[in-house]
Amino acid sequence: MERQKDTPVFLQVLGDNYAKLAESFASAPYELTPNQLKAWIVFVATLDPYNDDGSNIYRLNAFDIADKLGIDKRKARGTIVANIFADLSTKGIHKRSSADRHGEMNVFAANFVSGVAYDKDSHILQLEIPKMMRPYLFALKEGAYLSLDERDIISLDSIPSIRTFIYLKNLDRQGINTIGIDEFRQGVGATTPYYDDFKRLKGKLILPVSKEIRKHTDYKDFFINDNGGRGRKATLLTFGFYANNDIDLFEGIAPDKVAICKRFSPMVQISLKLAMNHGFDPSYIENKLDGVPDDNIIANFHYVEFEIINKDKKKGKDKGPEVYGKYFLKAVQEHWAEQSGKFDEMLGRGKTRQKYAKLEEHIAKAQEKEEVTTHALYIDEKAKEYLDNLYKDAFKLDKFVRDNIKSLNAMAGKNEFNMAHAMTGKKNYREYKILVKFIVAKMTLREIEIPTQGVLF
Repeated sequence: MERQKDTPVFLQVLGDNYAKLAESFASAPYELTPNQLKAWIVFVATLDPYNDDGSNIYRLNAFDIADKLGIDKRKARGTIVANIFADLSTKGIHKRSSADRHGEMNVFAANFVSGVAYDKDSHILQLEIPKMMRPYLFALKEGAYLSLDERDIISLDSIPSIRTFIYLKNLDRQGINTIGIDEFRQGVGATTPYYDDFKRLKGKLILPVSKEIRKHTDYKDFFINDNGGRGRKATLLTFGFYANNDIDLFEGIAPDKVAICKRFSPMVQISLKLAMNHGFDPSYIENKLDGVPDDNIIANFHYVEFEIINKDKKKGKDKGPEVYGKYFLKAVQEHWAEQSGKFDEMLGRGKTRQKYAKLEEHIAKAQEKEEVTTHALYIDEKAKEYLDNLYKDAFKLDKFVRDNIKSLNAMAGKNEFNMAHAMTGKKNYREYKILVKFIVAKMTLREIEIPTQGVLF
């Protein structure tokens, strides 16, 4: 029986979610504050964009949203969240087409929210979404949506950074990494005469935004470059979310196959290399992945590895590389990860693996130098000391493990990191060794201070 539109749908805000934004939202004209845009993204991330539930009324726990937004727990945070969404009822997407010779133009205007109610006792926030806004939430055409990790959006501080991130992420998803300056300005909302001067646009927007994205998101190699130079006016921008990967992933592999893999981003290259361990051959690709978003390749390749190959092997039903090698492209073309509801989980695993590959790269570079070897032994000793001190406080140990569980799972390989084993402190468990290796990596990168004897923090 079809759900009535006035029947509220309860949404869970907990956990780390990916917001599926309609492609048209990436460059839509709107004016919001950072908290308003972040709150909207958190709301969108709780929806299932593939299944229109038929309702326009949603109920959420306002305190859960407040936690995501980092609102001080000592304040009336439920009311603060309610007021953010109440303000969204006065703001929306307003679009006008070019006028014809009679001055007529197409006009579209829809506010983000049409009604807000908040109960201070239950902390339940009720939102009513206008019918005209629904195409931005549902009706997502195949491939015509952008998948964003809500944590990346929440971590950014300014509207220019958030809008630039969303806009360029959508272009990157389509394989577009070069754009005209005027088109860029339009897409990120920098349309005032103030930004007519490129020097000002670069100094006041492009450079600060690039720095903020590198600092606060997973994309530490993000860049925006222009084609200007001495005596040459800038007309184009090139951008990228990943730097060239310095790790030789394809050592010992035939050059023609390496050339195929190098057509893709570094993150996809990691997925291709891992698939090759299970029988995948780059020659299978031909033109089958042309125009396919990176996220779709990464999520579906990881789905085959974790949800099919690893599970088959655990059951003693290993089909062999001749069979599994053909699954990877089939999974992308038939959207196995999406259909199983595992898309976000598999994409998250892919991102974690890239981070871990970077850690391995930094350690390998450091240990190439002979004089670093002794220092590496010293760091290993200090990492064990750091971990031994963690074991003295079960609460701090539990928090440390939970905060880093994705990276620990990536290091653990096909058998996930066992938290119960980790909490015992037994050094014969592999979890202890993984923790030591992880802490060594963090100390090598100076992300964990190397403590003096007996000092934890």
